[in-house]
Amino acid sequence: MKKIRLLIVLVALQLTALSQGKGIALSGTITDKKTAQPIEFATVQLFAKNSAAVVNNTPIRTAISNKKGKFLLDSLTSGNYLLRVNYMGLAAPDKEVELSASRNIGTVEMELASTPLSEVSVTARKNMLNTSIDRKVYNTSQDIMAQSGSVSDILKNVPSVEVDIEGNVSLRGSGELMVLINGRPSPLMGKNRAEVLQQIPANTIERIEVITNPSARFRPDGTAGIINIVMKKNAKSGFNGNVTGNVGNRQRANGSATFNYKAGNWNSFATYSIRQDERNRFGNTNRSFFDSTTGAATGTYTETYHSVARPLSHLVRGGIDYTIDAKNSVGVSGSYLTSTLTRNDQYVRTFYNNSKTVTTQFDRFRYAPAVEYEKDITAYWQHNFDKEGKELRIEATASSQSEDEKNYYTNQYFFPAISTIPDNNWVNQIEQNQQLTVDYVNPISSSAKIELGYAGTFESEDVDFYTENYDTLTRKLIKNLQTSNRFKLNQNVHALYGTYSKSFTAFSYSVGLRAEQALVKSNLVTKDAVIQNNYFQLYPTVHLAYQLPKGELQLNYSRRVNRPGGDDLNPFPEYLDPLNLRAGNPTLLPEFIHSLEFGYSWKNKVFTMVPSIYYRKKYNGFTSITQKVNDTVFLTTKQNLASDASTGFELVVSARPGKTVTANLSTNVFYNTINFGTAAAPANKSIVSMSTNFNASVNITPATMFQLTCIYRSARQTIQGQFDPTFVTNMGLRQDLFKNKASVVLTVSDVFSTLQQQASLTSNFLQQTSVNRRDAQVIYVGFNYRFGRTTKKAEEKMQYDNAL
Repeated sequence: MKKIRLLIVLVALQLTALSQGKGIALSGTITDKKTAQPIEFATVQLFAKNSAAVVNNTPIRTAISNKKGKFLLDSLTSGNYLLRVNYMGLAAPDKEVELSASRNIGTVEMELASTPLSEVSVTARKNMLNTSIDRKVYNTSQDIMAQSGSVSDILKNVPSVEVDIEGNVSLRGSGELMVLINGRPSPLMGKNRAEVLQQIPANTIERIEVITNPSARFRPDGTAGIINIVMKKNAKSGFNGNVTGNVGNRQRANGSATFNYKAGNWNSFATYSIRQDERNRFGNTNRSFFDSTTGAATGTYTETYHSVARPLSHLVRGGIDYTIDAKNSVGVSGSYLTSTLTRNDQYVRTFYNNSKTVTTQFDRFRYAPAVEYEKDITAYWQHNFDKEGKELRIEATASSQSEDEKNYYTNQYFFPAISTIPDNNWVNQIEQNQQLTVDYVNPISSSAKIELGYAGTFESEDVDFYTENYDTLTRKLIKNLQTSNRFKLNQNVHALYGTYSKSFTAFSYSVGLRAEQALVKSNLVTKDAVIQNNYFQLYPTVHLAYQLPKGELQLNYSRRVNRPGGDDLNPFPEYLDPLNLRAGNPTLLPEFIHSLEFGYSWKNKVFTMVPSIYYRKKYNGFTSITQKVNDTVFLTTKQNLASDASTGFELVVSARPGKTVTANLSTNVFYNTINFGTAAAPANKSIVSMSTNFNASVNITPATMFQLTCIYRSARQTIQGQFDPTFVTNMGLRQDLFKNKASVVLTVSDVFSTLQQQASLTSNFLQQTSVNRRDAQVIYVGFNYRFGRTTKKAEEKMQYDNAL
């Protein structure tokens, strides 16, 4: 990997030397004429005047405006040009430009296009995918499938991203990723992020950014990369809002209300959502036991289970921004999530000896009420210097999360016939998190920029696990001193980063370095022991891009880390299931990865294609290992892998073959090799895996739309087994009403009832197969109403309930 990094640096230096001489530069700012607000992601094209290229729509330069609406076209020669700007639903007249030296043409104002709305929607969908030097941007507001679901539902349709039956999110087949909100780590995206992602309304999302090789400005956490969820921040004057309600089968329902008010220098927003689910899970497990020395069969075990739960959650978000003057602005925002859940489970368990004779048979019942609270508050101050684009931003966040779960169990025995035996355990967990960031940006020239900053993260966690068992003498439940425990974790990370970016004629690059000092202390309170793990690491990043006539080549590299959390480090087992124990490993080291990616972005009037080849080399990688405690009890914990390597090919294709049809296809194929080499697992395993996501929408009429989505995920390997393939099909229908002020949506998830997760585990003492299912065929009918001042039709997205 040292040779690879050296090669990248040498290539960058060589291309820089060959590309000196930036020529004439043309810059400006794109704004909305009605609101005077900057427009991000507007497409700016420059044509040679009186050229056939204008007729053929072949620009000599293309740029995308940034979050301040600014654009830059460099490496030009003197002459006469035609400037054209495109953005969904808005239009601006072509502008003639005469260049003899670099110039800023000032502000280009866009206003509501006179083109019929149905045609405007087509243009928006065509530009759904945008690529830059370090990320792919999926504008969900431009994808017609966004209406009544949650962020979790949106993620299922984003290329490179997968959501499994449990609601867990993965990126290119890896679940080791970091989810950001508005470019910042959020306490909501911690251990319960699968749950939280199902509570954030889809219609509050502006776009989703998939960053497989982030720059040094971002935290290096998450070896697979980053998913950045950018929330909408309405900048229109006056009062605006959106109200959504959905009802589904099995008494499911959810709703949300979003409000925004802007007047003068003040802008405020508020969102409230409520969600009531019905979650029925079914499954079975079959085990065969073996003598680890002789390999002889010793017995079998079967289990079936049924779990019912009705979670109810409330999420409130709000904030205020105030522009003090032309150079300074401040703001404060926060969120509050509460969730209540009561589980009722039944496990039917039977043990057999080697002669297939029943030795033990009993039912285990669980009644488990739980409540969870998460809250955070963020404040910022931003100063804009006189120099265009030069800015300083200081931001602080404080958050807390608490979870109280009570589990009441009873074992009802049928053979041998003994009395019912109860046992209980309670889990109380409290987390505190503070973050401080200082970011400085300075565009030192029209084609170069530096970024510097500090990021501090201060986390603490306190887990109190209490168990009690039935005493046959006193006939009472008493505390079990052997299994009750308490664990505390403190983890502080201080980071300094710097990046430098520059563009030339057709070549641009960005290099960065992040230095981090991590201070980790695990306090095993029950054992009166403290384990410390402090480490200093450097995380370099390199991004290269070369502009071609109809596309762009990119080569990116980054070094990243996945830090163990509280559950990974806590060595005390959780006795939620006395036959299947889970525990952390206090000596678990962080896992590190080298990530290299080469890609190409190409588009024409019909297609946009982004093929990529990537390689990931991970060391000290986490893996779950199941070990034998006794003949019937097994303990699953985590250890560091010796190595884990993946080589893959990804292809993302967006197409609009006709005026009424749009389609998107993403395919990811990778070859994965893992190496462990212990008595509990094989020395090495390899497998070819893939995932495919296809969705298509058809405008039956200008106001009626039908959508089909198919998602396939092939087998994935683990050290001791594999997860079998999964497949799901969703359908939806949307009808716009009242001049696009309202919409009615019907969605059907898992149309063919195929969604399930089957897994296998093999070792020298155990063979196991398990199947988990849910009542995934969910039907929703939704209504969405938009009010207030609007300038263009809202493009929303149908959603499907394929995650718990």
